[in-house]
Amino acid sequence: MLTGTDHTGSEELAIKSTRIRRFLTLLALKTTAKFFKRDGYCIPISKHKIVKTGAWVHLTEAATMQFVAENTSIPVPKVHCAFVHKGRAYIVMERIRSPSISSNIQPEIFSQLKDILQELRALKPPPGTGVHSFAGGSLYDSRIARCQPRFGPFKTIHDFHYWLRDGFEPPEDRPKQIEPDEWEDLKEMVEMQDGPWPEPVFTHGDLNPSNILVREGKVVGIIDWEFAGWYPPYWEYTAAFNVMLTNTQWQGLIGKFLDPYPEQLKMEKTRQRWWGEI
Repeated sequence: MLTGTDHTGSEELAIKSTRIRRFLTLLALKTTAKFFKRDGYCIPISKHKIVKTGAWVHLTEAATMQFVAENTSIPVPKVHCAFVHKGRAYIVMERIRSPSISSNIQPEIFSQLKDILQELRALKPPPGTGVHSFAGGSLYDSRIARCQPRFGPFKTIHDFHYWLRDGFEPPEDRPKQIEPDEWEDLKEMVEMQDGPWPEPVFTHGDLNPSNILVREGKVVGIIDWEFAGWYPPYWEYTAAFNVMLTNTQWQGLIGKFLDPYPEQLKMEKTRQRWWGEI
């Protein structure tokens, strides 16, 4: 039984992992962190810094934020250091103290979000890019039932889709236990998954109101990059749509900053109904 993330081979993803930085981080978690309220995996250690740590936290998230910061103008938390200590990852980053749009949805921010997503998707994938992290490594998505705890990398989008459906190939004749309309949906899903597909695009993978920070009508932070990587072009849209299934207001707003993929959304709903999360 898995109890957390395996960090084997992630040493090259460490950032400013000096002995003194590691010591001060661990000390702060035992001292100054007591004066702040913890938010899930994120633990404030000062007014300006926060530490993300936990069983499923991986250095890929820190390296991804640095990659995005170095190659775009997208506002992401500055990473001060990132390291693994006793089998657990620690990411020390900037603490952006601003409300999320979950409590402050403003129409004027959608054009900013559209520009941000276009800039992210404009990142050029290296030759031979498949579905994987920015650096070619494994991915994480807690919403995927088969993520145990990480998955990939995949050489191609086809390989990714084949894994998502657990290697399913529809037989020539419909199984009796599957209704005709469901069978047609499954065959359409497989046909669409098997391509062809354009090259992958860089994807945040977890866009939802709580991960978009705003201040005075301006987007000042896109946070929680642990799901990010190179994915099929539709993935950002379908992931954002499905992340809050009961929030129809959010689902209605997604098209204001992301190109819709209705056919791929149907494809994903079929997959999730048979292999997944919903």
